[in-house]
Amino acid sequence: MSTFFSGDKSIHIDQHEPTTPGRHPAILLLHGSGGNVSFWSDRIAPHLTRLNVAFYAVHYFDRTGTTRAAYADIIDGHHFPAWLSAIADALAYIRTRPNIDPNRIALLGISLGAFLSLALATDPATNIRAIVEISGGLPDPYAANATSAFPPTLILHGGADTFVTVSDAHKLEAQLTALNVPHETHIFPNQGHWFDSPTQLQILLATARFLSQHL
Repeated sequence: MSTFFSGDKSIHIDQHEPTTPGRHPAILLLHGSGGNVSFWSDRIAPHLTRLNVAFYAVHYFDRTGTTRAAYADIIDGHHFPAWLSAIADALAYIRTRPNIDPNRIALLGISLGAFLSLALATDPATNIRAIVEISGGLPDPYAANATSAFPPTLILHGGADTFVTVSDAHKLEAQLTALNVPHETHIFPNQGHWFDSPTQLQILLATARFLSQHL
């Protein structure tokens, strides 16, 4: 684990970097509202480093001293801009790493992290190569800023999600279609906001295929 500064706050970031020479692509994980970085990180990082892909997970809650966020934090946006700033600073930090290709960084957002990744990508200056969003959506007013420069996006959502309903996935899909942005959508029937083990495997396989094409 390392740290960088965002504003006047020290932000922790988990990092798993390839040891082979050269410039490598990277994936930045944005955790969900529970702040649980390790659940996805432990499952993904070992496979990626073997493939010479760097993996980072930013503890963006450090910016606001948050331990757990409520759905209202997405809706009212109280901490949302500060979290976006911390994530943008994480991208800047990753681009300074000597073995990272600064133009090949993807975001992997889970729930709240998915909302943040999609909102951040509406600014083309962030130079995000691709997005994998799980159980999220593109919140207002950020949706109004999306253009055809939006990065290729993989949409993964449970059809029975009652926390972030599948309508958010369909709305995002429709907007990306209208903007002619490359995207792929997988709706998992009978799955809620959290996925069973077989579905988790499907998500990992879909993510690997998508990023191999776009990263």
